[in-house]
Amino acid sequence: MAGRRRFGEAELELVARSMEVAEELVSEYFRLSDGSWFRYPYEFRTLAELMPQEVTPMALAQVLRLRRPPDHRQWRGKDFYRICLQDHNLLSLVRREGEPGLLYPLLAYVLVHELVHVVRFYRHEHLFEATPEQRTREEARVHAIASEILHPVRLPELDRVLNLYAAQAGRPTGEGWC
Repeated sequence: MAGRRRFGEAELELVARSMEVAEELVSEYFRLSDGSWFRYPYEFRTLAELMPQEVTPMALAQVLRLRRPPDHRQWRGKDFYRICLQDHNLLSLVRREGEPGLLYPLLAYVLVHELVHVVRFYRHEHLFEATPEQRTREEARVHAIASEILHPVRLPELDRVLNLYAAQAGRPTGEGWC
Protein backbone atom coordinates (compact mmCIF):
# COMPACT_ATOMS: atom_id res chain seq x y z
CA MET A 1 0.00 0.00 0.00
CA ALA A 2 2.32 2.68 -1.27
CA GLY A 3 1.91 6.08 0.31
CA ARG A 4 0.07 4.79 3.37
CA ARG A 5 1.86 4.70 6.70
CA ARG A 6 2.04 1.18 8.14
CA PHE A 7 2.66 0.08 11.68
CA GLY A 8 6.30 -0.23 12.63
CA GLU A 9 7.79 -2.83 14.95
CA ALA A 10 6.87 -1.02 18.19
CA GLU A 11 3.32 -0.42 16.96
CA LEU A 12 2.93 -4.06 15.94
CA GLU A 13 3.89 -5.04 19.49
CA LEU A 14 1.05 -2.81 20.72
CA VAL A 15 -1.30 -4.49 18.25
CA ALA A 16 -0.35 -7.94 19.57
CA ARG A 17 -0.74 -6.83 23.19
CA SER A 18 -4.07 -5.16 22.42
CA MET A 19 -5.35 -8.27 20.64
CA GLU A 20 -4.54 -10.47 23.64
CA VAL A 21 -6.35 -8.07 25.97
CA ALA A 22 -9.32 -7.68 23.60
CA GLU A 23 -9.79 -11.41 23.12
CA GLU A 24 -9.60 -12.03 26.87
CA LEU A 25 -12.09 -9.25 27.68
CA VAL A 26 -14.57 -10.32 24.99
CA SER A 27 -14.23 -13.95 26.14
CA GLU A 28 -15.06 -12.94 29.71
CA TYR A 29 -18.02 -10.80 28.64
CA PHE A 30 -19.59 -13.47 26.43
CA ARG A 31 -18.47 -16.30 28.77
CA LEU A 32 -16.42 -18.01 26.09
CA SER A 33 -14.00 -20.75 27.05
CA ASP A 34 -10.49 -20.80 25.61
CA GLY A 35 -11.63 -23.31 22.98
CA SER A 36 -14.71 -21.31 22.03
CA TRP A 37 -12.81 -19.19 19.54
CA PHE A 38 -12.56 -22.29 17.33
CA ARG A 39 -16.34 -21.99 16.89
CA TYR A 40 -15.93 -18.31 16.01
CA PRO A 41 -13.07 -18.41 13.51
CA TYR A 42 -11.56 -15.07 12.68
CA GLU A 43 -8.22 -13.60 11.78
CA PHE A 44 -6.89 -10.10 11.87
CA ARG A 45 -4.50 -8.34 9.58
CA THR A 46 -2.70 -5.05 9.47
CA LEU A 47 -2.21 -2.90 6.39
CA ALA A 48 0.94 -4.75 5.26
CA GLU A 49 -1.14 -7.95 4.88
CA LEU A 50 -4.27 -6.50 3.31
CA MET A 51 -5.35 -6.83 -0.30
CA PRO A 52 -6.12 -3.48 -2.02
CA GLN A 53 -9.89 -4.13 -1.82
CA GLU A 54 -9.59 -4.59 1.97
CA VAL A 55 -8.19 -1.08 2.48
CA THR A 56 -10.53 1.79 3.19
CA PRO A 57 -9.92 5.47 3.84
CA MET A 58 -13.15 5.66 5.85
CA ALA A 59 -12.68 3.45 8.93
CA LEU A 60 -10.16 2.51 11.60
CA ALA A 61 -10.96 -1.16 11.00
CA GLN A 62 -13.49 -3.27 9.19
CA VAL A 63 -14.76 -6.82 9.42
CA LEU A 64 -15.12 -8.84 6.25
CA ARG A 65 -16.86 -12.19 5.87
CA LEU A 66 -14.88 -14.66 3.80
CA ARG A 67 -15.30 -18.31 2.90
CA ARG A 68 -12.66 -21.00 3.04
CA PRO A 69 -13.00 -23.55 0.25
CA PRO A 70 -14.27 -26.98 1.30
CA ASP A 71 -11.73 -29.65 2.06
CA HIS A 72 -12.11 -33.22 0.85
CA ARG A 73 -14.51 -34.10 3.72
CA GLN A 74 -16.88 -31.15 3.27
CA TRP A 75 -19.61 -30.28 0.80
CA ARG A 76 -19.27 -26.55 1.22
CA GLY A 77 -16.77 -24.06 2.53
CA LYS A 78 -16.81 -22.49 5.96
CA ASP A 79 -17.29 -18.81 6.66
CA PHE A 80 -14.83 -16.89 8.77
CA TYR A 81 -14.28 -13.23 9.51
CA ARG A 82 -11.25 -11.06 8.88
CA ILE A 83 -10.62 -7.97 10.97
CA CYS A 84 -8.75 -5.51 8.76
CA LEU A 85 -6.91 -2.90 10.79
CA GLN A 86 -6.38 0.28 8.82
CA ASP A 87 -2.94 1.32 10.11
CA HIS A 88 -2.91 4.56 8.12
CA ASN A 89 -6.23 5.73 9.58
CA LEU A 90 -5.34 4.72 13.15
CA LEU A 91 -1.98 6.49 12.93
CA SER A 92 -3.57 9.58 11.35
CA LEU A 93 -6.09 9.81 14.20
CA VAL A 94 -3.33 9.53 16.82
CA ARG A 95 -1.28 12.18 14.99
CA ARG A 96 -4.32 14.46 14.60
CA GLU A 97 -5.06 14.19 18.34
CA GLY A 98 -1.41 14.94 19.16
CA GLU A 99 -1.14 12.18 21.75
CA PRO A 100 1.16 9.22 20.89
CA GLY A 101 -0.04 7.41 24.04
CA LEU A 102 -3.50 7.20 22.48
CA LEU A 103 -2.58 4.30 20.17
CA TYR A 104 -2.71 1.50 22.76
CA PRO A 105 -6.17 2.33 24.19
CA LEU A 106 -7.41 3.07 20.66
CA LEU A 107 -6.25 -0.36 19.47
CA ALA A 108 -7.79 -2.01 22.53
CA TYR A 109 -11.13 -0.32 21.84
CA VAL A 110 -11.12 -1.04 18.10
CA LEU A 111 -10.21 -4.71 18.58
CA VAL A 112 -12.80 -5.23 21.33
CA HIS A 113 -15.36 -3.51 19.10
CA GLU A 114 -14.55 -5.72 16.10
CA LEU A 115 -14.48 -8.93 18.16
CA VAL A 116 -17.94 -8.06 19.52
CA HIS A 117 -19.11 -7.83 15.91
CA VAL A 118 -17.57 -11.24 15.16
CA VAL A 119 -19.30 -12.91 18.12
CA ARG A 120 -22.64 -11.26 17.31
CA PHE A 121 -22.41 -12.37 13.66
CA TYR A 122 -21.70 -15.98 14.63
CA ARG A 123 -24.50 -15.99 17.19
CA HIS A 124 -26.86 -14.48 14.61
CA GLU A 125 -27.56 -11.54 16.90
CA HIS A 126 -27.00 -9.33 13.86
CA LEU A 127 -26.82 -10.20 10.19
CA PHE A 128 -23.66 -9.39 8.28
CA GLU A 129 -25.76 -8.13 5.37
CA ALA A 130 -27.84 -5.29 6.71
CA THR A 131 -29.41 -2.04 5.60
CA PRO A 132 -27.61 1.22 6.40
CA GLU A 133 -30.16 1.93 9.16
CA GLN A 134 -29.61 -1.51 10.69
CA ARG A 135 -25.86 -1.00 10.54
CA THR A 136 -26.13 2.36 12.26
CA ARG A 137 -28.18 0.81 15.09
CA GLU A 138 -25.76 -2.12 15.31
CA GLU A 139 -22.75 0.20 15.53
CA ALA A 140 -24.38 1.99 18.48
CA ARG A 141 -25.19 -1.36 20.12
CA VAL A 142 -21.65 -2.68 19.62
CA HIS A 143 -20.17 0.57 20.92
CA ALA A 144 -22.30 0.25 24.06
CA ILE A 145 -21.15 -3.36 24.55
CA ALA A 146 -17.49 -2.48 23.89
CA SER A 147 -17.73 0.42 26.36
CA GLU A 148 -19.26 -1.88 28.97
CA ILE A 149 -16.51 -4.46 28.41
CA LEU A 150 -13.78 -1.82 28.72
CA HIS A 151 -15.36 0.09 31.64
CA PRO A 152 -13.47 -1.77 34.39
CA VAL A 153 -10.16 -1.60 32.48
CA ARG A 154 -7.76 1.10 33.58
CA LEU A 155 -5.99 2.40 30.50
CA PRO A 156 -4.71 5.95 30.19
CA GLU A 157 -6.62 7.88 27.52
CA LEU A 158 -9.40 5.25 27.25
CA ASP A 159 -12.05 7.82 28.18
CA ARG A 160 -10.70 10.05 25.44
CA VAL A 161 -11.03 7.19 22.93
CA LEU A 162 -14.65 6.60 23.96
CA ASN A 163 -15.35 10.33 23.64
CA LEU A 164 -13.82 10.32 20.16
CA TYR A 165 -16.28 7.60 19.18
CA ALA A 166 -19.17 9.62 20.62
CA ALA A 167 -18.04 12.58 18.47
CA GLN A 168 -18.41 10.34 15.40
CA ALA A 169 -21.99 9.37 16.25
CA GLY A 170 -24.45 10.47 13.63
CA ARG A 171 -21.97 10.22 10.77
CA PRO A 172 -22.63 7.51 8.23
CA THR A 173 -21.55 4.05 9.41
CA GLY A 174 -17.91 3.33 8.86
CA GLU A 175 -16.95 6.91 8.14
CA GLY A 176 -13.89 7.66 10.21
CA TRP A 177 -14.35 4.99 12.85
CA CYS A 178 -15.02 1.22 13.07
